[in-house]
Amino acid sequence: MSIQMLRGVLCLIIFAFHCDIPYADFGWWGVETFFVISSFFLVKKYWGNEMIHVKEQFFHRIIRLYPPYIPVVLAAALYAFLREAVPFDFAAHLFSLQNILWMATGYSSPMQPMTAHTWTLVIEVWIGLLWLFLLKALNKEQFKRSMYTALFFSIAYRTITIGIGCNARIVSLFPLAHMDAFACGSILAISVYEKRIDKRKLGMAALAGLTGIIICILKMAEVNNVSFIQGYELLSSSKNYLNHWFTGNIYLFLSLASSALIGVLYLHDTKTDVIKNRFVKMLIYIGNDSYALYLFHWPILVVAKRVISIKLMLLLIVFAISWLTVWGFNRGMSLIQNKLSKVEVK
Repeated sequence: MSIQMLRGVLCLIIFAFHCDIPYADFGWWGVETFFVISSFFLVKKYWGNEMIHVKEQFFHRIIRLYPPYIPVVLAAALYAFLREAVPFDFAAHLFSLQNILWMATGYSSPMQPMTAHTWTLVIEVWIGLLWLFLLKALNKEQFKRSMYTALFFSIAYRTITIGIGCNARIVSLFPLAHMDAFACGSILAISVYEKRIDKRKLGMAALAGLTGIIICILKMAEVNNVSFIQGYELLSSSKNYLNHWFTGNIYLFLSLASSALIGVLYLHDTKTDVIKNRFVKMLIYIGNDSYALYLFHWPILVVAKRVISIKLMLLLIVFAISWLTVWGFNRGMSLIQNKLSKVEVK
């Protein structure tokens, strides 16, 4: 329950970041935390399960991820046609390959204005598939070691690409750049499975993560000759931190801090599952629909920005319309599933 509440909080933070709410410049960290959560539950469910069927589980993953994604892709294609542009990137979106296309085009394509946020889906799809293969092919000890190898390769990729002068899109859009988030979530899941999770280790991970983040902010403030607060505000754009080998590895520090937070919440849920606070219940409710809310909010935001200039009003309206859209989508999916179940019974 607490992790679902965290999902709700992260969803609201990402909304605030995209709506340019003051001091929400670091809101994109919510995406990295979602990656950690995703791998945590994936590995917690399948680690040590030799009977896992990769093809079947990947199909189930696609069935879960694609239903709210397809309407966004169709809306983006329509948007491109209305702008008299040919959506040549439709197939790339359909097969979750838009990140590779955007790495080559500088994060630009006919559908991109409406699908800029879907780079995260590409990470989820392809790293999720890789993780399923690893869980199937490796024994427990081998898989555990492979997670530390994944941390190394992720850090090495960012360090090398930044070192040779690649732009921020090359650094951040390739799935390998975010593999450490999945590795941290996986290591946490293994600790839970082996009953080796404790507050001391979580505290050390949190301290390492938060210290790294603070040093990254200080480094950006120093390079740009600005205050700490202004250095924090520079986090709003990847161009500001993906230009130095240390600040470029802020993803690692975020993953460490996020895994510590998720671990603490997991420990809390093992002791109590009674939720009485109405505000917390609302956050859990948002967390349950956070994925669909995330997908739907961006196209709505793109349109709303054309007519609404007051940022707080923009946030409230985008959230309200996104919520209604998700409610309608869920109702529609329920009706379809009910009809299909009746057909199967007949």
